[in-house]
Amino acid sequence: MPYKDILLHLESYPDPTPDLALDQGLALCAALGDQVTALAPQVTIPLKTNRMADFALKLGDMARSEEGRSRQNAVTLLDNFEAQAKSLGVFGGRLSPAAELFEIPELTARLARTRDICVIPYGRESAAYQGVAEAMIFASGRPVVIFRPNEARPAGKGFGTVVVAWDGSRSAAAAVAASLPALAGARKVIALTVLNEKASARAGAAQDLIRHLARHGVAAEPMEFDSAGARIGSVLDHVALRAEADLLVLGAFGTSRAREFVLGGATRSMLEAPPVPVLLAH
Repeated sequence: MPYKDILLHLESYPDPTPDLALDQGLALCAALGDQVTALAPQVTIPLKTNRMADFALKLGDMARSEEGRSRQNAVTLLDNFEAQAKSLGVFGGRLSPAAELFEIPELTARLARTRDICVIPYGRESAAYQGVAEAMIFASGRPVVIFRPNEARPAGKGFGTVVVAWDGSRSAAAAVAASLPALAGARKVIALTVLNEKASARAGAAQDLIRHLARHGVAAEPMEFDSAGARIGSVLDHVALRAEADLLVLGAFGTSRAREFVLGGATRSMLEAPPVPVLLAH
């Protein structure tokens, strides 16, 4: 059963989500399911200054100009999205709430709580999108798919090859449960265990996962890869690219400290530079 209610996050400021990212983000959403709602927040810039400084520097005019730019970017993005989504038969709505820049991650996480899954295309500067992705993963209670446009290769409904990173952890179990609709529609599913990286990731650890997936009609095949001391992020990159994966499923590990997330190595690596579209769940 495909995802029925998908949220596609778009950026309107300082730079809008590129056209290629929008195109491939929508294609990825269509591969996941249907009924896609696009979110493109309009950035507000409140001024906390005195009248003399505003008069001398014209800060108010600058703020209104930047707000207008964000507003126009959001309208253009959502118009383009709506036209394409309707042509694909997956249009589910458009949202463009106003918020301060630092409020957008929390706003996106809140709106995602009543969706099945959220898709976040990374733009030119991935750092601008990481804050949204982190908030989504750890605060929304929903799975998130992140990708770089040049690496996204979805075609039509469903996926070709999906790699599931399995180490027997709670977060890996959450990711498997969240990804079942995507796995059910895939032509090939690989249950990957990276050996000599975690104590729980033992040889044969994926066998019970394969049994479980079979109960859901998913025929998965095991793959074991010895990390040989390499960083887990590098191993996942290598395997995903070698397998020509259309999607990598990964349990996200992290804890919150104040408003910053302390991330596990694999999670940090995927958030910084996803090699293929990555579905993360916590």
